[in-house]
Amino acid sequence: MSSVHTLDGWESLSPEVRERLAAADLPDALRLDEYDLFLLGPDLVERNGMLRFGYGTDAWGGEFCLDPATGAVYVLDHNGSMTFVNSSIELYARSLRLVAGLAPAIVGGNPEKWEDAKDEMQRVIAEWDAQAMTSDNYWDALSWDIATGNYADQSDL
Repeated sequence: MSSVHTLDGWESLSPEVRERLAAADLPDALRLDEYDLFLLGPDLVERNGMLRFGYGTDAWGGEFCLDPATGAVYVLDHNGSMTFVNSSIELYARSLRLVAGLAPAIVGGNPEKWEDAKDEMQRVIAEWDAQAMTSDNYWDALSWDIATGNYADQSDL
């Protein structure tokens, strides 16, 4: 189990960025069935003028980055395309914890629960961070994949 302050690159960050990352209390990982939606680390490095702090291996994954100018979180895919995730690292951590709490419904074999999980994600994340639920942004796109069962444990189907 690692935490953000143990990652390579931590000491080179400004005190303000270190404080913001530490306060967000990012989880080490978010896994749905065999899909890693978020993995912390493996190090803190610059990507396209932003600070990469984690990555995901699912279809919406890539490198999760903090924009130091705005405080927003983006995901950079393998083609270098940038997708908005959340308005702040704190809201990103809250959104990860929300989805982790919905994980049993998301990975289960019940389509009604997938739809309920999507609805809950969309409602709560939109209350916290309306831009995160704008069409084609990370959480909006992910919520629709959840509703179709893309993260369900296939052995339950």
